Amino acid sequence: MAQIEEINHRSSHPKHHRSLKVDLTPMVDLGFLLITFFILTTAMTKPAVTHLIMPKDDSVKTLIQQSAVLNVILLKDHQLSYSEMDGKDIIPSSYSGIRSVIQAKQKRVAATLGDRSKTILVIKPSQESTYEDFMEIIDEIEINDVRHYYVMN
Repeated sequence: MAQIEEINHRSSHPKHHRSLKVDLTPMVDLGFLLITFFILTTAMTKPAVTHLIMPKDDSVKTLIQQSAVLNVILLKDHQLSYSEMDGKDIIPSSYSGIRSVIQAKQKRVAATLGDRSKTILVIKPSQESTYEDFMEIIDEIEINDVRHYYVMN
């Protein structure tokens, strides 16, 4: 506990002054306990959530233009391939190169259809692809502002 120590100084003055000395060690201990408590209970980073809106199962078919479609196939070992339109010419790529592929597709769609937001990205994850691979593609969708994308089985 804090203690008050009285120290008497002999002086030449007729009045004696008493000095008080307060031990602040318990107060410093309490300060460190509070700092430790707040550091340990504070969340350093908030978990990030990606919102994925899935359409209802519907018997109505959605018509899309084949020239606006870019198929992205997620493969094993963090690899991917892409194809345009009908999916006949499959071109291998990497996650670092897919951004330029998406941007080039958006430019072609803007030239033919008049609006780059009509670009449609179809994601086809394979059995060997990982959740990290899927999130990489979702990040690229957000970065490139792709408004329409589908996830296929």
